Amino acid sequence: MTKENIPLQAKVYLFHLNNATKENGLKKDENWKLSIVDEAGKNAIENVYFPTVSVQVAAKGMEEFLETLLQELKVTYTNIPVPDTNLTVEKGAEYFIAYSPQRIIR
Repeated sequence: MTKENIPLQAKVYLFHLNNATKENGLKKDENWKLSIVDEAGKNAIENVYFPTVSVQVAAKGMEEFLETLLQELKVTYTNIPVPDTNLTVEKGAEYFIAYSPQRIIR
């Protein structure tokens, strides 16, 4: 994704996260947990939790993606429950994933 498209990618991701919040009926005590992981980490999360919302982001654009996403969460998407927004970008991580820790696949 080009540098100009990274903010757009973050906004589209939040659109999907907002839809998943509504479609899956997250309750008031359920929240989204945000993580930046590699492909193995993404697969592990998807095997344990449902729903998940993930996107692949180029490593060089991850920080800008994260900045845009956190800003939009505070301003536009205040209805998406994300209490913990302290994330670090690890080397080699290329997936941004959200999941609800309270919703384990049984």
